[in-house]
Amino acid sequence: MKKLTSIVLCLVFLAACNSKEKENRLQQELSEKTFTTTSYNYTPYDIYSITFKGISLPFKIDEAPSGGSIFFRDASEAEMDNGEKVRFSSGNCCFIWDTPVDKPLRVRVVWSVVFDTAYHNGKSSVDYDERTSRQSSPGSRWCQATVDILPAKGPDRPTTVLLHFLADGTVQAHLGTFKTQAPLAAEQVKLHATRLPQGQFCKQEIENPFYGIPRTPHRE
Repeated sequence: MKKLTSIVLCLVFLAACNSKEKENRLQQELSEKTFTTTSYNYTPYDIYSITFKGISLPFKIDEAPSGGSIFFRDASEAEMDNGEKVRFSSGNCCFIWDTPVDKPLRVRVVWSVVFDTAYHNGKSSVDYDERTSRQSSPGSRWCQATVDILPAKGPDRPTTVLLHFLADGTVQAHLGTFKTQAPLAAEQVKLHATRLPQGQFCKQEIENPFYGIPRTPHRE
């Protein structure tokens, strides 16, 4: 009887070990597919609520990975190779990359351009409800773009999606690491420095993507 009990205990112990190893392996695999996001703003406007998702997947803004917001008043600052400053938001989480990272991944990027911060934050916004209005909030416009996230150039395993919002409405993206993340080269930024016509804030404006989405209890 003691021998049987010992066998049973050994089997239970082995099963627990196998289960733990499997869990650790799955966690490691998930970790290798999980990316943070750093977003750079080369435009003359604040950028609010950047989100993105694989183009083949259904897009719901309240479920999409975050690329952060870049308000000039409190965003971090980086220096381009010509000494010019650019604002950025770093360390936003989490984007799951399920395909090979040595191939481009096409995503839909959605964000809000805040062209009048005082109007956006002022009395005109008091009665605005993003869940019941198709329109953007006062002083802002919702935008979207289809973007290819390009593979990283360095030898290290990439951990970060880098998004670049340029003055002519172009959005570029590529993979990198915490150590290699940096603004685009000044010459590359210069190629996209021509501003959009007055009154236009991106290449493709869209309706408020939060319209009609119920609020989540205890979260909003």
